[in-house]
Amino acid sequence: FKGEYFGSLAVALWIYVMGYFVLKDQAYPFALPIRFLCSFLILSSTTFLTLVPWIFFGGGENCNDFDPEMEDENGQRLQDHRTQTIVRIAATWILAALGIYMSMADHPESTYIRQSVRCVLFFWLGTGVRCLDTFLGACLGGDRDNDGVRDMVFKNGVNIVALMSVAFGLATSFLGEIWCIQLVIQRLLTFQEAFGEPLPCVKAISCLEFMMKVCMPCVAVAALLPDPTTLVVTTFTTVFLVLLVVLVSWAYSLPLKALRDAREVDSKDDAMGKQLMKETGFAMKVIFAAQLGFVVAGLSMAIYLCAFGLFPVMRTNIMTNIYHYGGLADSLGNAFCIVLLSVSSLSLPKISCCPKKAVADIQEENFVNEDCTCGQQLGKSLNQASQSITPVHAVSACDACAWEIKVAELANRRVSVGQLLNFYTQLGASEKPGLMPHFLPEKSTTNDVVRHAVIPESRQGTKGEALAVTWHQAVSEHESGRHFSVVQKALIKDYAPRMVTHHWANRFRDLVAAVVADALHLSRWDSVAQHLSCGEVEILREGLAESGTQDSQYWICALCINQHASICGNSMGVRDTVTGDVLPFCDCSTPKYFNDHPVQCELNKFDCMMKHLHHHYSQDFLQVVAIDKDFNLFSRAWCVAELVEAYNSHMDQHVMLHSPSVLEQNSGRLSSLKVENCAASRPEDKEAILSKIGAEAEIEKFNGRLQQLLLGSKGLLAGWLDAQKLLQEVGAIAARARSRCEEHRARVSDEDIQQTSMESGDIVV
Repeated sequence: FKGEYFGSLAVALWIYVMGYFVLKDQAYPFALPIRFLCSFLILSSTTFLTLVPWIFFGGGENCNDFDPEMEDENGQRLQDHRTQTIVRIAATWILAALGIYMSMADHPESTYIRQSVRCVLFFWLGTGVRCLDTFLGACLGGDRDNDGVRDMVFKNGVNIVALMSVAFGLATSFLGEIWCIQLVIQRLLTFQEAFGEPLPCVKAISCLEFMMKVCMPCVAVAALLPDPTTLVVTTFTTVFLVLLVVLVSWAYSLPLKALRDAREVDSKDDAMGKQLMKETGFAMKVIFAAQLGFVVAGLSMAIYLCAFGLFPVMRTNIMTNIYHYGGLADSLGNAFCIVLLSVSSLSLPKISCCPKKAVADIQEENFVNEDCTCGQQLGKSLNQASQSITPVHAVSACDACAWEIKVAELANRRVSVGQLLNFYTQLGASEKPGLMPHFLPEKSTTNDVVRHAVIPESRQGTKGEALAVTWHQAVSEHESGRHFSVVQKALIKDYAPRMVTHHWANRFRDLVAAVVADALHLSRWDSVAQHLSCGEVEILREGLAESGTQDSQYWICALCINQHASICGNSMGVRDTVTGDVLPFCDCSTPKYFNDHPVQCELNKFDCMMKHLHHHYSQDFLQVVAIDKDFNLFSRAWCVAELVEAYNSHMDQHVMLHSPSVLEQNSGRLSSLKVENCAASRPEDKEAILSKIGAEAEIEKFNGRLQQLLLGSKGLLAGWLDAQKLLQEVGAIAARARSRCEEHRARVSDEDIQQTSMESGDIVV
């Protein structure tokens, strides 16, 4: 029977390798139909296992045919087997429920979450398969050798299925424990990286993790060896495990101490103390949850290992129960740990009862221009990349088609993240004093930069263009060898840009940080902003080059709208945030178009341009929401309109936050947000947005959708952090707390020295 035993071990090992190594790069949930299928398979399999005694053995009555009071070699009677059957089925259903929830749930992009889902399903599978051994032991037990002792169905080849279920269940328990430990250590190392300082005993933890990987398979193999061997192997393994749990908990002691010390310091700060204490409290809760999860998992592992080692040498009824129930506690404890570390990132998907139309049907429906009077239907043609059209001039097109031409022209403008960084380095640079020499990263807003740098840089003689057009003009002419008409430019095939929704009163540094962070696949921009403030642009360029995203394209209104055709001639008395002087204006002769010329105006087409890009590039186009620290983005009417347009069009939306603490600080304001209370630079813009929405009833519905977009279970800000990113945030909070404590101690030390000097008569000047 050793062949069947090792065969079952090999199957469990193969599933583990597939789940942990082969699928390690999976970061997104499966499509909803596949998730439903997986959930159905879990549910139906668990139901089938529950009904096995009735399907194959006729229920409990038939299991009473043999003497129910006869004990097996472990001192167990029929009632003991029945109790184990009920408890094992209950444990299987608990793991099935967890597995179904995690399989069905939506979550942000995260390989860690996908690993957690597969690990929980691994425990469910092992526990379910072990039910077969319990059923067979209860219903097939006999006394074939007439020695007065109930036979064990998995021994001496009595039942191969029972033997294989035992082997497979043991293997999944031990491999699952390794899997859980790997996930916990992975989180710890992520935390250490964000904390910026080596945590205590991390090297010892890594060594113990390796020892656990070696010892766990040895425990499974030792079950075939003489009894003392199993006890010796499990004893060493249990010692290593206990040490690992203690050291992992101890590793968090350094950041916890920094957080506790910071709370004492912050409690004396009347201005920011309350917010900082809330931040440190959040971090401490996350660390305590990580500690609790691994302590529970480690305790259940240790109990099971001890019982597994003692069971061969102490075959009593009590020890047998400890062994079986310890195994179930082990699976549930590990699953509890994994779910505890992942649940904050999970949310059940929304299911719409309305069938979705095919993309082609949507494109056809939205871009057949019913208002066209010239018969050219440019609204449809400009969105069919494979269809060549005859170039036309806007003057020969009707207003409806001219509108579509302008939308397509705007949509074709974009800047690369590399160009954006180059532009940023020129601001305030001494070698080019004409490009906003007074620029300060911590103060200068996007509005300041547009007036002092974007408008002057995009002027060409007496006329001006969008800065994005100026940057690309020479390159485009070199590549093409000829000039393009407006319509031909709109038809140029290019990679899908990402549209950035942002607030002009936000610091320009923070806008650049949000864009660069998105290109680096981050979800927060505070660390990038720090690099920009310190002039460490080369570090960011190296990161972009390593990720291959230095040429990623973005549509940013400040750079892609022709400011000379709108606002350049009047600064409306707004003052520079650094100098306090009135912002400059431009005296170019470029014609200005506002809402009184709706077709030529470039300020009233953001939602149409988003729709154009979405249908032209399908799922490749997405929106980047660059949220400022004060969340003022949500008070701007055009920004809100862009968010809802993307939401209604089912576009992918990437939220770029400064940090979770900023989200927590401002979340209360979002719950009362209404579009009619939002502001716009021009009153006519707000009127136009509200008129597009409709009457008062439609505006109320719009506000409901806005709340769902921001705070709903699948909204922009729901599940923003996955488990690893959550630990990164907590590590950063702990690092800031440590810095505050060090500054406080240094300040107190300086004050003590000064006080001592004054008392001795030696006043320090």
